[in-house]
Amino acid sequence: MKAVTLRPPAHDASAGLTPAKQVTTGIADFGVGPSEAVVAVATADTDPSARLVAVATLCQAHMSSICCLASSGITRPRELEGKSYGSYVAKFENAIVRRMVIGDGGDADRVEFRTLVSSAEAESGESHAKGTVVETHLETGLADAAWIYTHWQGVMSSRSGRTLNHFSSTDYAIPHGYSPILHATRGTAESATARAFLKSTAEGYKIASADPAAAVAALRECGHPSLADVGFITASAESIKGCFLDDEGRWGRMDQGRWTDFVDFLAEVGTLLDGEGIEVARDKVKADKLFTNAALPE
Repeated sequence: MKAVTLRPPAHDASAGLTPAKQVTTGIADFGVGPSEAVVAVATADTDPSARLVAVATLCQAHMSSICCLASSGITRPRELEGKSYGSYVAKFENAIVRRMVIGDGGDADRVEFRTLVSSAEAESGESHAKGTVVETHLETGLADAAWIYTHWQGVMSSRSGRTLNHFSSTDYAIPHGYSPILHATRGTAESATARAFLKSTAEGYKIASADPAAAVAALRECGHPSLADVGFITASAESIKGCFLDDEGRWGRMDQGRWTDFVDFLAEVGTLLDGEGIEVARDKVKADKLFTNAALPE
């Protein structure tokens, strides 16, 4: 069994070292990212052999949400009118948030989209102390709302005594892709390497689902400072354990209908764009080419 080398993404995505870029350029065999990463590469003018394919979903359920401080009084998307949203400026993010507001009967044009301040700026002391987006943006007034992973920043905030209100895109009839996913190039996606890697990975996620304490112990072996608080890591592992496997107890499986619905939505809101920002026809993006279950264990 070959050892797996883990490569963190660059702190500055513009350096070209995002997980997707590491995979498409051959620096890494597999990457972790959202469904959007696969769609974005599919709409770019790139060598088809270098395009990304999702080979497994880490979670079956949708594990992220828009959040606000409960003290803000914002209880639903339409109440973001006249308020600010802290954006990561991901390719499809703002369109999804706008549609949530519209779907709830609000006026998305009255929401101010602000770019989240980077970690580098935070560390240099240019704006605020380093911390979660809840601490650095919501509590300091830099934004009224932001998108978080509920099993991580949501649990962290709860343990710190902060009460948040959450809005999930799926609660407002907005299709959303699997996230996070593992992706690879087409040449790797169904290879023997992918089969071996995903077999071991599936076993690990099944253990994490059945025994969160074992997952916590394994995670903490790496010594990363973000894993120092055993209580927090345990609470996070408990909150997400039910999301790893499908109804048949399998890890990683993806459904074509979910991919199709997500791409249909992106086309509907006009965010299927190529590298030059020109809209790509919906029929140019084939949902069945964006993912494969072929390398997953039975």
